[in-house]
Amino acid sequence: MDGAQRSAGKGSGTENLAPRAYALLCHSMACPMGSGDPRKPRQLTVGDARLHRELESLVPRLGVKLAKTPMRTWGPQPGFTFASLRARTCHVCHKHSFEVKLTPCPQCSAVLYCGEACLRADWRRCPDDVSHRFWCPRLAAFMERTGELATLPFTYTAEVTSETFNKEAFLASRGLTRGYWTQISMLIPGPGTPRHRQGSTPSLSLLLNGDPYQLLQGDGPALMPPVPPDSPRGLFGSWQDYYTWRGLSLDSPMAVLLTYPLTVYYVITHLVPQSFPELNIQNKQSLKIHVVEAGKEFDLVMVFWELLVLLPHVALELQFVGDRLPPESDQQHFTLQRDGPEVSVRPGSGVSARLNSGTKEKGSRRDLQIKVSARPYHLLQGPKPDLVIGFNSGFGLKDTWLSSLPRLQSLRVPAFFTESSEYGCVMDEQTMAVATGGGTSPPQPNPFRSPFRLRAADNCMPWYCNAFIFHLIYKPSQGSGARPGPGPGPPAPTPAAPPVSARRRRGEKKPGRGARRRR
Repeated sequence: MDGAQRSAGKGSGTENLAPRAYALLCHSMACPMGSGDPRKPRQLTVGDARLHRELESLVPRLGVKLAKTPMRTWGPQPGFTFASLRARTCHVCHKHSFEVKLTPCPQCSAVLYCGEACLRADWRRCPDDVSHRFWCPRLAAFMERTGELATLPFTYTAEVTSETFNKEAFLASRGLTRGYWTQISMLIPGPGTPRHRQGSTPSLSLLLNGDPYQLLQGDGPALMPPVPPDSPRGLFGSWQDYYTWRGLSLDSPMAVLLTYPLTVYYVITHLVPQSFPELNIQNKQSLKIHVVEAGKEFDLVMVFWELLVLLPHVALELQFVGDRLPPESDQQHFTLQRDGPEVSVRPGSGVSARLNSGTKEKGSRRDLQIKVSARPYHLLQGPKPDLVIGFNSGFGLKDTWLSSLPRLQSLRVPAFFTESSEYGCVMDEQTMAVATGGGTSPPQPNPFRSPFRLRAADNCMPWYCNAFIFHLIYKPSQGSGARPGPGPGPPAPTPAAPPVSARRRRGEKKPGRGARRRR
């Protein structure tokens, strides 16, 4: 247990152990590590006699049976660590890898099965488009991108792109146990780390020293060097180019956090000019960007400060929108300025933070405004943005997308999304077609994807945060000339026809031009 959280009062510091264990049990039931729907264990066994007695009155409330006696023969060994390598499961019966031996499909090497019976059942699944017979060649093509996605310039690439990558061990060995690093792992914050509630208005109390990179640091020396005195002379299209200009060593793991602002930068400087040249986005002096279905990105909001370094002459407004944002942050906004170390709070207008980036600013100053709207995107009111961006979107995983995608269709603004795999891109395209009748562009690998490989539960496909990028293709609006409208022809028998004629009979006393005009 975390010693910093123990009671400093009387006793051994375990007075609150039972409520904390009960809360941990509830959390593990709601968010199983093996993925899937919430579920509960049949029986709970506790290794501490005192905790066993205290849980006897709590655990039955959850419908969980508590073992009659505590288990006394097990305990963690010195130096025990628990990696976030989730237990693998069979794609069909969901048996875990510690119960049975799992092997991938011999043809695509992507999906895991516990034996021939489950493989045959998945192969013959109905309807056909959900069967493995249908998906096997597609998944084989996705697996062929494994080497391409693992081609990164970092010194630690081989370790972090391996299927056996232990993220917690990697971060702990580098002293990355505090700040934003705890948001991407199961590690608890290190001793002495300022704590803030996840999802709360970020970093206000931590901005007082004027260092925008404080939450990006580890236990060792500063990870982010001072901002270069001169603005970038060209556009960056790879981690190698960005690291060289920024003065970062290729041994630095900062790409794991900086994947979010660098993806936004890549969309603005490369993808929008290619796909929407009529917007002339590179010559705009201000940009209003909506970050849709935001959650984790808002918890890492200070990483977007790097956009001011990369685009120093553009005034940016990022509006985080999503119903996963904390309700208490709704309608809040604050402004980050590269002007010095002061922090001031203006009542009723959010927070204005002037941060010291390590260099004297040349030319006109630009700000980064952060706004928060804790609601689904289709319920957002306000002016139309210049650009919409979503990270690791997963259209098919959340019902609100079926309303948010038609909202984007009506706005018809450039909307770019990332996904963690090509399989996710295919699912997103199908959801877009169902929700709006539109589609998505062919996904392309994101050069600024995270280098950390993500481990899936029932497959071996290469998953990376922000691995692929695509944009929405809207269904042509009627009258736009893109698609010919229906000809005059004989009227089809539609449900709307009878009400029209009935209205005419009720309202028409004398047939004339006015009645025909109304019809």
